[in-house]
Amino acid sequence: MHQQNKKLAILVPLYNEEDCINIFFNRMSKVIEKIVQMGQDLKMLQGQDRLQYLVDKAREVEPLPEAVKTEENRIHGCASKLWIIGGADSDEKMQYKVDGDAFITKGTAKVVTDIVNGEDKNEVAKLKVENFSALGIKELLTVQRQNGLGQLIDRIIRIAHG
Repeated sequence: MHQQNKKLAILVPLYNEEDCINIFFNRMSKVIEKIVQMGQDLKMLQGQDRLQYLVDKAREVEPLPEAVKTEENRIHGCASKLWIIGGADSDEKMQYKVDGDAFITKGTAKVVTDIVNGEDKNEVAKLKVENFSALGIKELLTVQRQNGLGQLIDRIIRIAHG
């Protein structure tokens, strides 16, 4: 086997073909690298430890003011209430804040926003919901929460589009 193909074959079980090529040629965006790294970190946690991690992340969330907990800022399609606000700062870096009424939902949102906070507006705008599958969180969630996660990521991308 050619040396390049050996390196790609090692990565195949962890990533899709496009990600393998991007990793190999060092072309993956910083945001996707962060998603992949967080996914690898989460895979080290087993079963209840992953859920406990999400609960712990939820406890880090500072509550949003009631004034911004509007229908416009709410993520619909989720099992519980979740709100997100955000935008680009003066350096075109994205900043998001979330709040919710359930620990798993809020913790999941915190993990996702931690990845994109401080990242370039254009890089966040280029993301796709599928890019976040490398997190491995979806498998822990009920179908309704999976839907909410997709809606959250979609809203993060739309906010970056301005």
